[in-house]
Amino acid sequence: MLESLETVTHDMALIALTTCAFPFLLGIFTLINRGLPRWVPAGKWAYWKPFSWAQIFLSASLTTMLLPLVLDVDPLLRLVLMVPTVCFLVASTVFYVMAFRSRDPK
Repeated sequence: MLESLETVTHDMALIALTTCAFPFLLGIFTLINRGLPRWVPAGKWAYWKPFSWAQIFLSASLTTMLLPLVLDVDPLLRLVLMVPTVCFLVASTVFYVMAFRSRDPK
């Protein structure tokens, strides 16, 4: 029973790692195009450069969180890798706030 639960957890971490490639590719695509794609819901009123960096930092955060689970590294290294994970998550949040700030001066 415990072994099957461990296998399911490992498989879910692999699926999540594969899924976190989407924000990374979206961020790179936005930086290359110098604008948000039309299919992004916030395309008309978001700043494109902070939005793309937020996507890249979000992907880095998810990768540094999930990669040690997939590679089955030492618990101490997992704990040490939580520091960059939190830093990437904070940077992503800051860039999201910058991307969706109001364009109207108040």
